[in-house]
Amino acid sequence: MSLLPAYPIIVFLAGVLLAWRFRRWRVLVATLMLAAAERALALTLTTATPAAHVGTAAAAAALPINLTALTWLPDRGRPVFGWSLGLVAAEALAAGLLAQPEAVPVAALLARPFAGGHLPAVGLLAFSSALALAGLRLTLRPQALECGMLWALLGALLAFGVDAPASASVALAGAGLVLLVSLVETSHAIAYGDELTGLPSRRALTETLAGLQGAYTIAMVDIDHFKVFNDTYGHDAGDQLLRMIGVRLAEVGGGGRPFRYGGEEFAVIFSATPLDDALPHIEMLRQSIESTGFGLRAAHRSRRRDGAPRVARPTRRVSVSVSIGVAEAGRSATPGHAVLDAADAALYRAKRSGRNRVCT
Repeated sequence: MSLLPAYPIIVFLAGVLLAWRFRRWRVLVATLMLAAAERALALTLTTATPAAHVGTAAAAAALPINLTALTWLPDRGRPVFGWSLGLVAAEALAAGLLAQPEAVPVAALLARPFAGGHLPAVGLLAFSSALALAGLRLTLRPQALECGMLWALLGALLAFGVDAPASASVALAGAGLVLLVSLVETSHAIAYGDELTGLPSRRALTETLAGLQGAYTIAMVDIDHFKVFNDTYGHDAGDQLLRMIGVRLAEVGGGGRPFRYGGEEFAVIFSATPLDDALPHIEMLRQSIESTGFGLRAAHRSRRRDGAPRVARPTRRVSVSVSIGVAEAGRSATPGHAVLDAADAALYRAKRSGRNRVCT
């Protein structure tokens, strides 16, 4: 017995349940809209009547508009449901007006396929605009959910370009599966990533330590006088400084992989790299932070519509330094957490020795 008829149901149900569990309302509403479009196409593609063609055209125009609107709405909160219900109500009203006898010529024009294909011209226009806006959104905010929305639109476009109900169902279920995968990727990024700096979090560090083998080097990095910096310039400036240090750590050479350990502490793992080979890159990192410093921005800045602060020019530059402790596993089977503890002890020696230095 073929499982193909159950495939869309399984995908859409899993997507709704996971989106509800993780409170990702955009994905939940988008999955419901894909499911509704799948049912609508299954009905209209099996009925070769003028009303069915109008229904297909209405769905081809409404779905990309709805998915695009969801792409630009905030991911959490009630506005997603309010705007979605309002948009669907307006589309239902428009479809009802087109169903009136007086609107038959207009409805027939909108339902006319483009260039002899199956996709109505109005649908092609809606999908083209939607894909352009979704691509712009992905450029401005390159995240898994935004990428998933773009690919879901492409899957929906394929669904409206076929004339077989089974093929349309598979394409729309594929769009739902893309959203489901993007939801899982987002949840993984939240669990294993640090939201402030963009670096892998301490949970990711713990798992990486458990898998280390052979010769490797670990460096512990601590921002000097961070509490004084916070007290002097405020927590917003402190967050800016942490982000800046995160960027610098992400650029470290020698194959070092940085992690946010907690607070103002970071860890860098150099896999399969002895201490002597890692030290030049660590020292270069320390010197780079010391020589560049931190551009202090205005305390009160306007914010963009998505809530993120606007980028402002630094008003003055503040001296910043880091202390670094380094330890090596050598070729013995030293556990990762033991090498991390040794690097942490070296870090405290660096701080007691006057800070802004590297100790091994």
